[in-house]
Amino acid sequence: MSFREKFNWIVAIVTALTLAALGYWYLRQTGSGALAESALPVIIAYVAWFILMTIGAAAIAARDPKDAEAPSDERDRIINMKAALPTMHLYGFALTGLILLLFVFDMSKWDALYAIVAIQLVATLLEATAKIRFYQMAV
Repeated sequence: MSFREKFNWIVAIVTALTLAALGYWYLRQTGSGALAESALPVIIAYVAWFILMTIGAAAIAARDPKDAEAPSDERDRIINMKAALPTMHLYGFALTGLILLLFVFDMSKWDALYAIVAIQLVATLLEATAKIRFYQMAV
């Protein structure tokens, strides 16, 4: 397994954990009747996401530094382009739906913030899993 495939496994796992933790916090907060009127959980989630990704990348790079420093080739470029396509479609449809929710149904700005973060995390998860699949298919 190449460094880039291992790194995408880390991206997928850390992003899924971050999305689950933030979603659990949001649902618990709104389920109890309290409004989610703080960006602090989002900031904490992003900082934790970044730290975990950095630790994971450093760990796999330390195991095989030669592979980690290898320049990307044509195969990597093709996989990146193929994986970006469904991600961009998700962004487009989800953000268009969010705009409709904001203007038509008068969604709160805090709910919109959490929706934007969820869209970004789901898109990141989709892209990482698509890259893993393409690496496994030997595209």
